[in-house]
Amino acid sequence: NLVSLFVCVFQANGRLKQIEKEYRQKLAKSSQIIAELKTTISSLTEERNQQQLAGERRLQDVLQKFKDEKQQLIRDNDTAIKGLQNEIESYCSQVCSAEKKLQQKDLETQEQVTSIRQEYETKLKGLMPASLRQELEDTILSLKSQVNFLQKRASILQEELSTYRTRR
Repeated sequence: NLVSLFVCVFQANGRLKQIEKEYRQKLAKSSQIIAELKTTISSLTEERNQQQLAGERRLQDVLQKFKDEKQQLIRDNDTAIKGLQNEIESYCSQVCSAEKKLQQKDLETQEQVTSIRQEYETKLKGLMPASLRQELEDTILSLKSQVNFLQKRASILQEELSTYRTRR
């Protein structure tokens, strides 16, 4: 019986060595797979970090580009506003100049009318009948009234223009 027990133990020992060998192979293979997975994880982590840095750089570049474009638009807008302000000032100067010329022409016209009236009054005083003279004087009064009306109208237009300028 001892021999059969010895044979049994010997067979069991051989079987244990076989199982141990199989497990060592499986352990080696598992260790290799784990090492490969660790390498893959490490390289993927590094790649992710590089992509994240590249993405952050691109984001900063885009933000800087938009900031630069915004500043350029602000500068262009300021330039356009200054140009428009200069244009408005030029138009205002032209309007003021035209108003002054109009006032000067009005004064010259009034002076001419007054001068002509005085000249003709002097000439016609003794030459015309009283009824014609009265008719001419009435016409002169009517013309004076029209001149006064036009002066008031010009004053009102001047005030409207001033109001318009102050609103802008």
